[in-house]
Amino acid sequence: MPQPTWQDITARKRAERDAKIPSEWRLAESLPPGTRPIDFLPRCGILTEHDLAITNPARDATDLLAQLSTGKVTAEDVVRSFCKRAAVAQQLTNCLTEIMFSEAIERAKWLDSEFKKNGNKPAGPLHGLPISVKDQFYIKGYDSCIGITGLCFKPAKSTSQAVQMLLKAGCVIIAKTTVPQTVLTADTDSIVFGRTVNPYNAEFGAGGSSGGEGALIAMGGSALGLGTDAAGSVRMPAAVCGIVGYKPSAYRIPVDGQRILGKGIMGTTSLGPPGVSGLLARSVRDARLAARVMAEAQPWNDSPFIYPHPWMQIPSPSKPRIGIWLTTDVVHLHPPVARGLRLAHDRLKRAGYEVVELAPPPFEKASEIHFKMGEFMDVSHMRKLLESEPQTKIVQAMGNMTAKGTQPELTVEYLHELNFQIARIATQMKRYWRHDGKPLDGILFVNAPHTAVPFDKYLWVAFTGIINVVDWTSIAIPLNEKADKNIDVAMPLEDCYNDLDLSIQKLYDAEKFHGLPLSVQLIGQRFGDEKLLALADEITPIITQRGQSKL
Repeated sequence: MPQPTWQDITARKRAERDAKIPSEWRLAESLPPGTRPIDFLPRCGILTEHDLAITNPARDATDLLAQLSTGKVTAEDVVRSFCKRAAVAQQLTNCLTEIMFSEAIERAKWLDSEFKKNGNKPAGPLHGLPISVKDQFYIKGYDSCIGITGLCFKPAKSTSQAVQMLLKAGCVIIAKTTVPQTVLTADTDSIVFGRTVNPYNAEFGAGGSSGGEGALIAMGGSALGLGTDAAGSVRMPAAVCGIVGYKPSAYRIPVDGQRILGKGIMGTTSLGPPGVSGLLARSVRDARLAARVMAEAQPWNDSPFIYPHPWMQIPSPSKPRIGIWLTTDVVHLHPPVARGLRLAHDRLKRAGYEVVELAPPPFEKASEIHFKMGEFMDVSHMRKLLESEPQTKIVQAMGNMTAKGTQPELTVEYLHELNFQIARIATQMKRYWRHDGKPLDGILFVNAPHTAVPFDKYLWVAFTGIINVVDWTSIAIPLNEKADKNIDVAMPLEDCYNDLDLSIQKLYDAEKFHGLPLSVQLIGQRFGDEKLLALADEITPIITQRGQSKL
């Protein structure tokens, strides 16, 4: 019997997924040209007013859990509404890989019965919460194909520890979400599932590599998402889709039980800048709650990769001192991105915060080292798999799967030199936290020089990647602001610093970028996660103008 072609496998995998959407949840029409997916969803005719109220993205998981834990709403009712909304989100943005609606509803029914059996007591701190999981994580009985045909129809034999922790806390997994082919790019497109589009503009990307999570949560189809971040893969899609994305310090949330990219990234400590498991959420307090729940599960008892680090109840400083990188000497920020950062700066100052302008860090050097460290990942298995299918445009552009013979010679001495350079950058950047001899509580910056960009154009990830290089913690926070063609005028191209800057500035088109969400990232010190999340929770109402400072 002849081996199936990549076209055969792709067709079969997509058909398997699509068959799991009930016929009554299928759209009668495709997205009209020029319509934003996020605008079309509420009026698509599938969701009832009750469904829309239950799943409203303005209502965060913390609020939903308060109603679930008291029995005001049932897990079945909530999960069913989220499954319907996720089904619509899939049809509008192409964000799902493994659909688990039937299993999710059955689990929700079981949680409701346990709730009644135990005297109206929830099964855990996240009782009945509908969540989604990046395709990379193993869930027993489901594929983790990471967008590669050669990994399809090979269901996992076990479930990753991070997923198990969320299930034990009472969550209900409704779906797994799309990633780019290889999981090594910032635009989510694969041969297996195709492209995931941005909820705010279907001609723009959803970021990556947790792009399916970003799109699904922005569309209101999930209350919480589990992703990964090795160079910004949680923060980038969160930023371009207008949601929260939390990158913890390494060794806090389990990473084992994933489809790994290469042997070089595993070990009790990482080779080079560590990749982490992270969270995508509707609000900062949701990310903070989930991070606390996962820490309180004491994952270090079962994982050799986790440091014993019990959750600490750390309040935000009474008078926070926040640093800010307003400019860089490598690339200019796109006009809406620069405006958003300046708005956050000005709003904090008006609210009485001390905001300190800092010289920019060595983005270019850190990015160079980060890329070179990636050469040490043993991706020979993945390279072999890609011989059986075409590479996507973004994979080709990134050069991640360069033929072995064209790579530089990798020696132990070369690795030692790169590690030494990382140590020098970490030492240099540590000084930020004692600027002028006084401590900083956080550093504010952006996640990229641009918002979402057209397909296959998200190529430079230094603004998020540098945080991975030094293993700081960070959280992407939506600003409740959008790119505005009437305000955000393109800069003269002759003012660009270099060819990289020129290529990035050429992407910007005020008309096309109009309406895309703006975001910042708040950065904390290594293992300062509790403090970062507390500070982020405090300043978010201020930088989004949704509340007033306590100062």
